[in-house]
Order: sequence, then structure tokens, then C-alpha cells
Amino acid sequence: MCNDYRLMVELASVIEEFEHLKIKIRFPEGRPNIEAREDIRITDTAPIVRTVESERGVGELVQRRWSWPGPSKKPVYNFRSEGREFASNRALILSDGFYE
Repeated sequence: MCNDYRLMVELASVIEEFEHLKIKIRFPEGRPNIEAREDIRITDTAPIVRTVESERGVGELVQRRWSWPGPSKKPVYNFRSEGREFASNRALILSDGFYE
């Protein structure tokens, strides 16, 4: 997992890209005001698109803290995914640049 990324695109273009892919985006917490940011660091709140259980072609755009809590409750910076399966509770981090 990288610990810094950016998101400079507008919400309208994100929605448009998902429509092009035939994926409907819902806003269960209301339509967020997403400002362009050069620097989104681990533990910052940022937009994600998560799957909707048992509904294909639908995603929910919500604002969440960007981190994966480890056993000690501290955020995980690096994570090995080899040999692991992630079949549910998947999310897409909206970004247009990653930094290490």
C-alpha cells in the first residue's frame, strides 16, 4: 500500500467514467464535495467507491479514512497480498497519482 496519493479530477468526471463502464454510482451519504488535492496521506479522509453486496453494476461513493488498521490499531503502510484472497468488502481508491 502506498502512503500518499493525489486526486485532482472533479466528481462529475468520475461519475462519467463509471457510466461509460456501465456502473451506476450511488451516494448513500449524500453527494460529497470533493476538492482537488495534491497530497492525500494515510489516515486522511478521501472518497472511495465500494461494492454493493448482491448488486452487480452498482457502486457507492463515500468518504472514508484512507488506511487499513493493523492488529495494534495503527495504520498498515505495507501489506503483502500474495497467497491471500479478497472475495468481499472490496473498494476502489479514486486517484490519479501515487507516491511512496
